[in-house]
Amino acid sequence: MGELYAVLLEQFQQQSMLEVVAVMFSLLYPWLAARQNILCWPAALISTTLYVYIFWEVSLPFNSVLNLYYLMMAIYGWLKWQKKDQDKALEVSVKPLFVHLWIVSLLVMVGVALPHLVTLSWQGADLYLDALVTVFSVYATYLMANKVLENWLFWIVINSFAAYLYFINGLLLTGVMFIWYFGLAIYGYLKWRKDYLADSVGKEVYL
Repeated sequence: MGELYAVLLEQFQQQSMLEVVAVMFSLLYPWLAARQNILCWPAALISTTLYVYIFWEVSLPFNSVLNLYYLMMAIYGWLKWQKKDQDKALEVSVKPLFVHLWIVSLLVMVGVALPHLVTLSWQGADLYLDALVTVFSVYATYLMANKVLENWLFWIVINSFAAYLYFINGLLLTGVMFIWYFGLAIYGYLKWRKDYLADSVGKEVYL
C-alpha cells in the first residue's frame, strides 16, 4: 500500500499546470451536460484544445486526434443546442437497440484496425485500447451533441477503460477525472431518462 501511495504521489508531482487547467474545465463539462446546460460546450472547447497537445506529448496519438474531434464537436454541440425547432429547444431522444449494436460491431472492427496504420514509434501494448476508446468516444460524443439518451451508457463503459489507460501512461489527474466521469455518466443517464419520460407520456426507452 505504501509503494502505491508513493507512486501516486510521484505522478501527482509530475502533473503539468496545463493538465491541471484541462482537468478543471473537463470536470465542468459532463456535470453541465447532465443538467442540459449549454455552457458545457464552451468548457469542452477549452479542455479539448489543451488535451490535443497533452496527449500528443505522451504518445497517445489517437486520443490527441480524438480531442481535435471533440473540439469540433464542442462547436457543433453548442450550435445544435442553441437551435430551436418550432420555438422548442432540442429534446432528449432515443435510438433502437439494433442501431447501436450494428454501429458497435463496426466500431470494434475500426478500433482493431487503426493500430496497424500508425508508425512503429507509436506501437505499444496499450495502442489497441487507445484506438477503441477513441472510436467509441467519437460515437458517444455525436450522440451527446444530438441529445440521444444512450450516450451516457456508452460513456459509463468508455470512462472505465479510459481511466485505466491514463493511469498507466502517467496522467494521474486525467485518470482520476475519468473515474469522476464514470459517476457523472450514471447521474447523466438517470437525469436525462427522467427528463425524457417527463417530456411526453407514452414514450418508449429502448435501453
